[in-house]
Amino acid sequence: MKDFQDILASKKTLIFDGGMGSMLAQGGARAGAGMANLSHPRLVYDIHRAYLDAGADCLITNTLTLNSAYMEKARQSEILEASLNAAIEQALKAADGRYFVFGDMGPGGQLLAPYGSGDAAAYYAAFCEQAAVFAAAHLSGIIIETVFSLAEAQIMLKACQDAAPALPVLLCMTFAFTKNGGRTMMGDKAIDIATKAAECGAKAVGTNCGDLSLPEQAEIIKTMSQANLPLIAQPNAGKPELIDNQATYSLNPATFAEGMLIIKQAGAQMLGGCCGTTPAHIEALAKAMNAG
Repeated sequence: MKDFQDILASKKTLIFDGGMGSMLAQGGARAGAGMANLSHPRLVYDIHRAYLDAGADCLITNTLTLNSAYMEKARQSEILEASLNAAIEQALKAADGRYFVFGDMGPGGQLLAPYGSGDAAAYYAAFCEQAAVFAAAHLSGIIIETVFSLAEAQIMLKACQDAAPALPVLLCMTFAFTKNGGRTMMGDKAIDIATKAAECGAKAVGTNCGDLSLPEQAEIIKTMSQANLPLIAQPNAGKPELIDNQATYSLNPATFAEGMLIIKQAGAQMLGGCCGTTPAHIEALAKAMNAG
């Protein structure tokens, strides 16, 4: 298999996988995504395989919340190491040495002080621990996702650089507004995030999750292109709607693929899905990219 950074430099479009948590829930794993690596390992594997069969080039491990800061808050610290290793095992097994596998790194679960109780030093240590596990497993890289604080993103990027310097790191931020080129809920500007990502050694920057429509995500991608980093976009299957206290996503695969073409035209080289997307969405996306 070719080196990921060589592929990135070639400007080839890369397809990432789609939602994991929503797929796990559909499969009956309702104890939490991190727990599913232990309670439903075959289901995790099958979801990975379904995305690869749909046309994905890259898998993301089921490890978004598997850092010590988040797991301590969730009172699940005792399963952290086993769940983290199980998630990596299933992703690598599914990829079988033929696809890229990225370790998924999510936020610590609380806003950093002074806005919340999150401690910067504890978060740095937690992210270093997680990055070191990804490095030891010789993954293709690390993808930071679903972060809406630039301050926390910088801690995560530094942890990756310090604990896993050989692994390329991709940064995906979650945006709440498109005004003035795009901002997160913490007020961080898209262009500032992209610029800082480049300064901190990220190999790509972009968006994932959030309430914005696909055309709105395309606007943010276009703004981020000013930093001259490769761009990645992993939106939800439309804006979430609360039905019976459950977030639901109504964008069908064909419409999702049409919206992703707009995002690609805005400059995104790496394309995938987040909440509510399924292998059918990724298959439609892959076919649309191949047709283009």
